[in-house]
Amino acid sequence: MKPDPSTRKRSLIKGLSFEIISNVAGFALAYAWFGDFGNCLLFTGVCFAMKLVIFYYHERFWHQFTWGKKKHDPTTTVARM
Repeated sequence: MKPDPSTRKRSLIKGLSFEIISNVAGFALAYAWFGDFGNCLLFTGVCFAMKLVIFYYHERFWHQFTWGKKKHDPTTTVARM
């Protein structure tokens, strides 16, 4: 059993959401700096694809380790409101 039960789909969605947010910010910064919409769009698209792949595999790699995770105590329950 793997230490973290996160699915590959969850890792992919986390990567996508992070990349969308970071690339919108990166595009805005690149456009403010260079002022060329086409080149900024191309650069941002390439970075998006590259960083998404790197993030996905980085995330899956870290799921193999339990270091830094709190242990789940099945005797404690959370009250629902």
